[in-house]
Amino acid sequence: MTVLEYRDSKFHEAQGQGSSEIILKVDDSSKKLILTIPSGVSLIQRRAAERNARSIQKSGFQTTRQGRIGKGYELVVEGHGGGLPDRLKHSPREVY
Repeated sequence: MTVLEYRDSKFHEAQGQGSSEIILKVDDSSKKLILTIPSGVSLIQRRAAERNARSIQKSGFQTTRQGRIGKGYELVVEGHGGGLPDRLKHSPREVY
Protein backbone atom coordinates (compact mmCIF):
# COMPACT_ATOMS: atom_id res chain seq x y z
CA MET A 1 0.00 0.00 0.00
CA THR A 2 1.38 3.37 -1.03
CA VAL A 3 0.81 6.38 1.23
CA LEU A 4 0.60 9.92 -0.16
CA GLU A 5 0.58 12.98 2.08
CA TYR A 6 -1.10 16.29 1.30
CA ARG A 7 1.14 19.31 1.72
CA ASP A 8 1.75 22.48 -0.27
CA SER A 9 -1.63 22.02 -2.00
CA LYS A 10 -0.79 18.66 -3.59
CA PHE A 11 -0.06 15.03 -2.75
CA HIS A 12 3.52 13.78 -2.33
CA GLU A 13 4.92 10.32 -1.68
CA ALA A 14 5.27 9.76 2.06
CA GLN A 15 8.09 8.07 3.90
CA GLY A 16 6.38 5.49 6.16
CA GLN A 17 2.90 6.46 7.39
CA GLY A 18 3.18 10.14 6.45
CA SER A 19 3.67 13.20 8.60
CA SER A 20 0.87 15.32 7.16
CA GLU A 21 -2.64 15.53 8.62
CA ILE A 22 -4.34 14.59 5.34
CA ILE A 23 -3.21 11.30 3.80
CA LEU A 24 -4.26 9.26 0.77
CA LYS A 25 -3.65 5.52 0.86
CA VAL A 26 -3.51 3.74 -2.49
CA ASP A 27 -4.66 0.15 -1.94
CA ASP A 28 -3.80 -1.83 -5.07
CA SER A 29 -5.31 -5.08 -3.79
CA SER A 30 -8.84 -3.66 -3.42
CA LYS A 31 -8.45 -0.93 -6.08
CA LYS A 32 -9.30 1.88 -3.62
CA LEU A 33 -8.02 5.34 -2.80
CA ILE A 34 -8.63 5.95 0.91
CA LEU A 35 -8.55 9.66 1.78
CA THR A 36 -8.27 10.31 5.53
CA ILE A 37 -9.13 13.81 6.72
CA PRO A 38 -9.00 14.43 10.49
CA SER A 39 -11.34 16.83 12.27
CA GLY A 40 -9.99 20.33 12.68
CA VAL A 41 -8.90 20.69 9.05
CA SER A 42 -10.35 23.76 7.35
CA LEU A 43 -13.07 23.38 4.73
CA ILE A 44 -10.80 24.91 2.09
CA GLN A 45 -8.01 22.38 2.73
CA ARG A 46 -10.52 19.55 2.86
CA ARG A 47 -12.12 20.45 -0.47
CA ALA A 48 -8.74 21.01 -2.14
CA ALA A 49 -7.50 17.61 -0.94
CA GLU A 50 -10.69 15.93 -2.22
CA ARG A 51 -10.29 17.62 -5.62
CA ASN A 52 -6.70 16.45 -5.84
CA ALA A 53 -7.71 12.92 -4.84
CA ARG A 54 -10.41 12.90 -7.55
CA SER A 55 -7.77 14.03 -10.03
CA ILE A 56 -5.58 11.07 -9.02
CA GLN A 57 -8.65 8.84 -9.38
CA LYS A 58 -9.05 9.97 -13.00
CA SER A 59 -5.44 10.19 -14.19
CA GLY A 60 -3.33 8.41 -11.57
CA PHE A 61 -0.29 9.47 -9.54
CA GLN A 62 3.23 9.16 -10.93
CA THR A 63 5.54 7.52 -8.35
CA THR A 64 9.29 7.22 -8.50
CA ARG A 65 9.37 3.40 -8.22
CA GLN A 66 5.99 1.98 -9.30
CA GLY A 67 5.03 4.23 -12.19
CA ARG A 68 1.47 5.55 -12.41
CA ILE A 69 -0.88 4.28 -9.67
CA GLY A 70 -4.48 4.85 -8.63
CA LYS A 71 -6.11 5.47 -12.00
CA GLY A 72 -9.71 4.25 -12.05
CA TYR A 73 -9.72 3.29 -8.38
CA GLU A 74 -12.72 3.90 -6.12
CA LEU A 75 -12.33 6.94 -3.83
CA VAL A 76 -13.32 6.45 -0.18
CA VAL A 77 -13.32 9.50 2.13
CA GLU A 78 -12.83 8.75 5.81
CA GLY A 79 -12.97 11.14 8.73
CA HIS A 80 -14.47 14.57 8.99
CA GLY A 81 -14.20 15.23 5.27
CA GLY A 82 -16.73 12.51 4.48
CA GLY A 83 -19.55 14.52 6.05
CA LEU A 84 -20.20 16.73 3.04
CA PRO A 85 -23.51 16.38 1.21
CA ASP A 86 -23.39 14.25 -1.94
CA ARG A 87 -24.18 17.22 -4.17
CA LEU A 88 -20.99 18.96 -2.99
CA LYS A 89 -18.72 15.94 -3.44
CA HIS A 90 -18.88 15.94 -7.24
CA SER A 91 -17.95 18.55 -9.77
CA PRO A 92 -20.94 20.16 -11.54
CA ARG A 93 -19.26 19.22 -14.83
CA GLU A 94 -19.66 15.54 -14.03
CA VAL A 95 -23.46 15.89 -13.87
CA TYR A 96 -23.89 16.73 -17.55
